[in-house]
Amino acid sequence: MADQDLELVQRFQNGDESAFNRLVSRHQHKMFNLAYKMIRNIEDAKDLTQEVFVKAYQGLKNFKGQSSFSTWLYQIALNSAINYSNSKRWKNLVSLFEVKEPTAAWGNPIQEMRQDQMNKTIDNAILSLPPKQRAVFVLRHYEELPYQEIAKMTGRTEGALKANYFQAVKKLQKKLSHLR
Repeated sequence: MADQDLELVQRFQNGDESAFNRLVSRHQHKMFNLAYKMIRNIEDAKDLTQEVFVKAYQGLKNFKGQSSFSTWLYQIALNSAINYSNSKRWKNLVSLFEVKEPTAAWGNPIQEMRQDQMNKTIDNAILSLPPKQRAVFVLRHYEELPYQEIAKMTGRTEGALKANYFQAVKKLQKKLSHLR
């Protein structure tokens, strides 16, 4: 996968615009998932994903390959999501959309309502984390990335990331303790 990305990057740097379209199609789903998990709003996650690829397009001519393309793209997405999270606009957002997972409770309106409420409570708890803790939590818990990879993306030490993850988990446990 990394070899294909590198080949596409080189083709783009040599003037083949279609190579960038291939890179987008290969990574768009992962970038959208990361954006959604960070900001919990479908429309804003779509906008953020588009912004990530605009920034990637603008910076790809200068990409040196010191890290994998995927790591570089995750770094752009992560920084964009953190900047978005810090913006005033984000602080006023309310999560309006939920991605529902099929459950045995489907078909029972009361259970569905409880599940929706629990999803919103969990989303709000994750959104309440400081942006850097939220980023580490999302990358580690949802994206299942190793600390070493997250360290490359963020420029932080594995020890600092582990501490942030631990703090995020403790805060979430405290905020969500009433759900047990």
